[in-house]
Amino acid sequence: MNSRPGVSLQCSLPNGRNLSTSEIDAWELKAARRSLQNLKTLLEGQPMLDLLAKQIGEGDAYFKSLIAKSNGQFKESRVDFKAKGITSSQFLEWFQIVDVKEKPDDIRCFYLDIMAPAHPEHYALGPYPIGIVETIGQHICRVRIDNTVGVPQFVQDHGDSSYNKKLPVTCYLDDGTVFFYGFQEIRDTEDGCDFRIRIIFPAASPQILFDEHTEHLAIEFRSWITAAIERFHN
Repeated sequence: MNSRPGVSLQCSLPNGRNLSTSEIDAWELKAARRSLQNLKTLLEGQPMLDLLAKQIGEGDAYFKSLIAKSNGQFKESRVDFKAKGITSSQFLEWFQIVDVKEKPDDIRCFYLDIMAPAHPEHYALGPYPIGIVETIGQHICRVRIDNTVGVPQFVQDHGDSSYNKKLPVTCYLDDGTVFFYGFQEIRDTEDGCDFRIRIIFPAASPQILFDEHTEHLAIEFRSWITAAIERFHN
């Protein structure tokens, strides 16, 4: 809407019902998601990786520069959720689908049904057992995620002892360089569960990287938590 005096815009239907800006925004978001999902489906897999290859290479160089400038220091990006109607065990049962990726059809369905809809900037899965190509700090990043190794003590120090279920991961660039850590925590409440979702990035990263990845975490985990709730209430 234009805020200049005497300037306005109103949309209405033939029956006389006025449409609010938020209603039209919701329609636009629905159409944008549908369009993006169509493109991701057409480009799924190697075509998308080929399309992004140059940007992935540029991202690798950029992220390595941040790692070098950080001298081993890290800083947290975090968002918290309070969910009703689902337990931590139910969410983790749903979330274990990330490990069901043994056949090409399973991998394709996992990406198109779980990862692609969760965030507009989930472009592709990486060529690893667990990995993702996404935007981090305005650069394309291809990361390999390992949930089988322990994270350093300084990562664990970010934790809260009142959260009894912990999901630590180490995330690497394509050449094996450690880029960042994930350290998610969940605890049950009387009517659901709480989530503490964090990524621990190299400290020299610009503030926009932390701010935008907080937004990223909020978007994708809202999607996943909502999907898990819907599964157990349908």
